[in-house]
Amino acid sequence: MKKLLSYLFPFTRRVPSAVSGELEVTLYQGRKVLDSRTANYSYGALQRVLRFGLQQIPLEAVRHVLLLGLGGGSVIQTLRQELQYRHSITAVELDPAVIQLAAEEFGITAGPELRIVPADAFAWVQQAPERFGLIIVDISIDSQIPPEVFGWPFWQALHRLLESGGSVLLNAIEAPSHAALTETLHQHATQLGLELRVFQRVEKLNQLVVARKP
Repeated sequence: MKKLLSYLFPFTRRVPSAVSGELEVTLYQGRKVLDSRTANYSYGALQRVLRFGLQQIPLEAVRHVLLLGLGGGSVIQTLRQELQYRHSITAVELDPAVIQLAAEEFGITAGPELRIVPADAFAWVQQAPERFGLIIVDISIDSQIPPEVFGWPFWQALHRLLESGGSVLLNAIEAPSHAALTETLHQHATQLGLELRVFQRVEKLNQLVVARKP
């Protein structure tokens, strides 16, 4: 009944988070989305942005995906249900409230092919022993991307974790202040020998970066 009524008016659940501020799960027109105060975290425009990015990457040879920033798990839904990806996924998420909402509201829970790690992604990548065919970086606090995402230590760690032929998919909100940061990414890619592609204005507001390790 609630799902039917959502076609007339939205239902919103608000949850406090020490990391992200107030989070909102809204049921509207039969669909749930997860938002922070000023940004979509999952199942809205963000899902469409990352779907576009994933379509640029051949997944056939990828046997292990690393997701930095779980959100509500819409990337996992896209991989599993739309792109038929059936191999291992490791998701690293700092915010325990987000992990709880992903489970309660969207059915995203750990299982045989999904590991959810409650940790700081920047610290975790420095010591992770695994190798990955695809690393998806979707780290933000509300609508702000931490500057560490563009830092040299982070990209050194990602390069170490990538298998040969593997790719990093980075969601970067497009804004004038990010122009210098994007140039920094080009410099990192050159130093690490990564092949870089940048897609501008995806869903009008987002910039996607795909970095491939030859």
